[in-house]
Amino acid sequence: MCQTRDTPPRAVLVDARHRERNNGRMTARSLADHRDAVAAALRPGLVLDVLLADAVGATLAEDLVAPVDLPPRPVAQHDGYAVVSTDTRGATADAPVRLAVSHDVSFDERAPRRHVPRAAARIPSGAAVPLGADAVVALRDTDLGVARVQIRRDVQPGEGVRGAGFDARGGSVLVPEGTRLGPRQIAAAAALGRARLRVRPVPRVVVIAVGDELIEPGASRPGGGVPEATTHMLSALVLEAGAKPYRVGAVPDDALELRGALEDQLVRADMVITTGGLSDGPHDTVAEVLGRLGEFEAVDLGLRPGRRHGLGMIPAGDRDVPVVALPGSPASAAMGFEAYVRRAVRVLCGHPNVERAPFRARARKRWIAPPGVVTGMPVVVDRQGGTLAVTPLGAEDLSLADLARADAVVWSGPDPHVIDVGDEVACTVWGG
Repeated sequence: MCQTRDTPPRAVLVDARHRERNNGRMTARSLADHRDAVAAALRPGLVLDVLLADAVGATLAEDLVAPVDLPPRPVAQHDGYAVVSTDTRGATADAPVRLAVSHDVSFDERAPRRHVPRAAARIPSGAAVPLGADAVVALRDTDLGVARVQIRRDVQPGEGVRGAGFDARGGSVLVPEGTRLGPRQIAAAAALGRARLRVRPVPRVVVIAVGDELIEPGASRPGGGVPEATTHMLSALVLEAGAKPYRVGAVPDDALELRGALEDQLVRADMVITTGGLSDGPHDTVAEVLGRLGEFEAVDLGLRPGRRHGLGMIPAGDRDVPVVALPGSPASAAMGFEAYVRRAVRVLCGHPNVERAPFRARARKRWIAPPGVVTGMPVVVDRQGGTLAVTPLGAEDLSLADLARADAVVWSGPDPHVIDVGDEVACTVWGG
């Protein structure tokens, strides 16, 4: 397997004059600036030359171009007999046209033979039609003759024939660069005779929850606990964005355990997402551990819901693994992912379309976007007459039930803004 590497400079998360290890210092940042910082840390990485079977799910790093017309010559659409269509005129089941069988068409022939007038050539599906023949009679419309054949239906010119270039014209792009390769795209590559493809492999994203209170869903412990839901959600969002998630079970707020979990996962991580463990409490260890492993900034982010985020970089041999730290609350983590992480994951995958498709709708209720921050307002979408309408579900106090019901987000801010009933608002579909 040969490979090439894009050569961006190593992501620098802090200014050069402040690059001393700091055990995770604090900074304030606007959402726009944080998006830029995350984008600088998460860049498309390796381009690999892989076997066709290994390319499924990866992102194509080249255009798939048909070198010649496919097929290069007219071919039979189905098994049958190649004929000149005028030789079948008037043929019916009661009064068939009888033609001599000139030969059997073979795939081993370097070039199609010339068709014999007033004859038929037995031909398999996909074989080149003899020169001069302009139709293929299906087997069901014949008596399956070997030396002579009865044609029981007249055919039109071009019937039963796929013309040259039917599948693709020479020079046309069958699959453009940036496409995520699925079954149909793999089939197109195989039809072009491509045994290998240049791709950006599916990024591997490790997702870790941090918190003493967390337990796995379905588990129990004395004194209770909180079922860990956030990383289950984030893993699904990572998968929907095009990457491969590796969810790690909840890790306690213990510096040694968290460090061990992170170091164990770096070997398979192109990116790490952590949730929780970012507050100023004495038992929150994420900033401390990540600051000791590499570079890390805890960020008071101009985004609601969810204020405390983080961004870091951990050296792992000859590469650096970016770490994005999200709040532990499912609602805040989901909004942070939509606000800036999903876009970065799509870029990491090499996808050309990194933003969700926007649409516009009318507000059913009034709400206020506070000043100084970007607010993501989860909404339910329905129709009001012939117009799309949205109902807000709350931001800071978004419940799990509302989180599950929301199907779009209205973004507003950082300027203060009042959305009144009937106002048109810009929305993005909240998939995943």
